[in-house]
Amino acid sequence: MFIPVENQDIPLIVIDDFLPSHYLKSLFSDIKRLKPYFGKSHWTSGFQADTNPNCTGEDLWLPFSAKEDDKNGQIGEPLAGLFKYFLHEGVINFLSNCKHSDLNSFNRFQYNFLYHIINYGNGGYYNWHLDSKVEGMSWHGFEVNKKTTYTFALTLIQDETLISGGNQLFMKDGKVVKLESKNNQLIIFPSNVYHSLTEIKTTEDLPWELRRFNIQAWLCHL
Repeated sequence: MFIPVENQDIPLIVIDDFLPSHYLKSLFSDIKRLKPYFGKSHWTSGFQADTNPNCTGEDLWLPFSAKEDDKNGQIGEPLAGLFKYFLHEGVINFLSNCKHSDLNSFNRFQYNFLYHIINYGNGGYYNWHLDSKVEGMSWHGFEVNKKTTYTFALTLIQDETLISGGNQLFMKDGKVVKLESKNNQLIIFPSNVYHSLTEIKTTEDLPWELRRFNIQAWLCHL
């Protein structure tokens, strides 16, 4: 069973071995099925006009927009139901009792959210940034365009022996925290925390499904 840990330097929660192994396997299968819909990385959902020059990789925003609603039927239950793990009572209870005020204020609000899924091959990285805006079709079934409040980020790597690098860095108030790349690790942080990803090293011919994936739930207030 997962054990949340609050970082003592900046508002950050780290949960190793977050998902049960059987669920994790199904989640990888769901992502692989959606491969045709991944495209050049961008930081707002829907139309791919705002490509970020500081990021590489391919990404996908879920759910699909109202114009592409037929594609939502291809999202499997493990991926569609991932929020039940993100917002599990054990996670929320821990958040509510964190020492840092930016974390323990979580339970004062109800939230809307989208999923952002991104993968990185050899040389992939992203530079320092904030998750500033939730824009597009939410999981509550209506369009949102709001400030991002919290980010839940889950790292997925099917075979960690094939990939090196990809460490996550977090920065707030002059302090920097480095987390080694790890499969099935969930990180929760207020979206006003700067974060980045160090360059990934692997082979150029690494199969697509064996790349480093990250699923983020970008939350905003209802």
